[in-house]
Amino acid sequence: MNIEFRGVDVQITDAMKSFIEGKLKRFDRYLKEAGEDQVEIIVSISAVRSRHKDFAGDSKPIVYRVDMHMYLKNIPHGSIHAWEEDIDVFTALDQVLDEIERQLIKLKQRRLEQRRVSAKIKEQMHAPEPIAPEEREKPLIVEEELVLDKPMSVEDALFELEQSHAFFLPFLDIETGNLRIVYRKKGGNFGLINTKCKFS
Repeated sequence: MNIEFRGVDVQITDAMKSFIEGKLKRFDRYLKEAGEDQVEIIVSISAVRSRHKDFAGDSKPIVYRVDMHMYLKNIPHGSIHAWEEDIDVFTALDQVLDEIERQLIKLKQRRLEQRRVSAKIKEQMHAPEPIAPEEREKPLIVEEELVLDKPMSVEDALFELEQSHAFFLPFLDIETGNLRIVYRKKGGNFGLINTKCKFS
């Protein structure tokens, strides 16, 4: 993740940089798919004198404007922007980071939905022709091919399982490369099986 800081009439301090970098760590789970070296962030902080006096009516306070641009270079439409203004620079930073997180969640959900639609279209295109009732046989075991999309996190796999009507979902863990299976349990919660099988 490459972070560039720009200050306009503001000295960007080490405390501000540490605050931003610390908060950005919580986005790691959303940015795994993009790849750390493919994420570029520009944080711009500017300061202007407010047009209105403060509550005491003594002076016009300084207002900080924080703009944050995030570019996910290898994801289509992966450009995110948010801005906020406040008399406290850390409050403005916090609000901008919350908005960036909200947009990252929306982007991730949109990409999962696109994947589901693609998979459905692919499934329909390869659907077998209907067989006449008299020709149908029901074997005891039906062999099926295990199709794994690109590796995903446990959170992504759980999200896909919740959106589908399946009882289980095998997936490649993005962190370990192991085949794992998330499944529905009778109590309404979910289980996770780690097979320790690796796929190259």
